[in-house]
Amino acid sequence: MKRRFVIVGVVLVVVGLLLGGVVLAGGNEKTADPNEKSAGRTEPLDAVLVEEVRTADFILSVEVPEQIRAGEVFTLRGTLEYIGEEDIRLFHGHPVIRFYIVDGNGQYVSNDLFAHPRGYTCEGVWTRLGSGQRMKAQDTWKIDHPGEYEIIAATTVLANNDPWEELFEGKNYERFLRGDMTERVKELTRSKIATAPIEITVVNG
Repeated sequence: MKRRFVIVGVVLVVVGLLLGGVVLAGGNEKTADPNEKSAGRTEPLDAVLVEEVRTADFILSVEVPEQIRAGEVFTLRGTLEYIGEEDIRLFHGHPVIRFYIVDGNGQYVSNDLFAHPRGYTCEGVWTRLGSGQRMKAQDTWKIDHPGEYEIIAATTVLANNDPWEELFEGKNYERFLRGDMTERVKELTRSKIATAPIEITVVNG
């Protein structure tokens, strides 16, 4: 599977700014499922196409179906695993992982099941995490037309305890920074973790 790093244009920058808005929302506190814990490493995902991005504190893993057919519903799954040593109270958006699909022209995919870009909220929540605990997210899609597409998965802002205090190290969002962003927006953008574009081919249904 080939991957190429492509700047998908102003659209993703705007989405990045919107995701940064979680710091303005109120939140409630959740505790990660104690069963969602590993021995410091993610388990293999049940799919052929898997992208994994690692930072000092987190591993973002994304599962993509091996084959996608035009007109058929499919599911994208993501896991964010905390690998730091100390317990944390993570501030993040809900859901913490979000999926975007763009066509060969860099435009968001639209279909008759869902309108894109997704209506993701700016709600902020807190989740208590210990080392090895995971948060999972999934989203259902349908692409109507065969062709070449790119899937990008990205977290929301990731902060320790309070969004105005310690931001965690992100990865792969640097390419979306712009000179006209404020310094605070740049800081928020850098705290997000994103995959490189995952190149897929949608075949005839």
